[in-house]
Amino acid sequence: MAFDFKIENDIAVITFDDGKVNAVGFTLIDQINDALDKAEKDAKALVLHGGEGKFCGGFDLSVMKADDKSKQHELVQAGAALIVRLYSYPLPVVVAAEGHSIAMGAILLMAADLRVGKDGDAKYGLNETAIGMVLPPFGMELAKSRLASDCQTEALLFSRIYQGEEAIKVGFLDMAVSQEKVLATALSYADKLKMLPRASFAGAKLALRKETLEKMKQK
Repeated sequence: MAFDFKIENDIAVITFDDGKVNAVGFTLIDQINDALDKAEKDAKALVLHGGEGKFCGGFDLSVMKADDKSKQHELVQAGAALIVRLYSYPLPVVVAAEGHSIAMGAILLMAADLRVGKDGDAKYGLNETAIGMVLPPFGMELAKSRLASDCQTEALLFSRIYQGEEAIKVGFLDMAVSQEKVLATALSYADKLKMLPRASFAGAKLALRKETLEKMKQK
């Protein structure tokens, strides 16, 4: 997994790219948490970027399909803690998703404050029902908060996958642009959002999301 962290113009940029689907495993979660620690100290906004042509395909299947149930539980709990942290993070969080964002990838989208995705053929959605799983509380409560109420049945029960404008309508994205403009657009919005007073932004975010965050933390 190629992982890069930098701060420029008070914007922290986390880029993760494993050359495949950017599966979320223990190492990536640790790397993101370390970067979040640094950004919280030295930056005023945060951009999460999954590299060229992708964002995140979900949890690491080498763990999730193995026989070690304790490791699976440990990974899901680590992922849940990361999502809760991002959803309550004191800085504006912007996602630059140049490609597919499925399962845990879609949950990462919902945990961000502003999501810039790719128009066209990139796929965004929660496929858990289709693969025989039920979203754990952290994912289900986040989805109930972030997704349009009239789309939740098809998104959560029917595992519908969305693209472009449809992904905006249901609530996985806030805007969809051509792939070459995704990162630049995300950075442009982060540059505006960094001007918001930190204390009031953080306080308003916690007040707005308090009830959902409490439900997300249920085991």
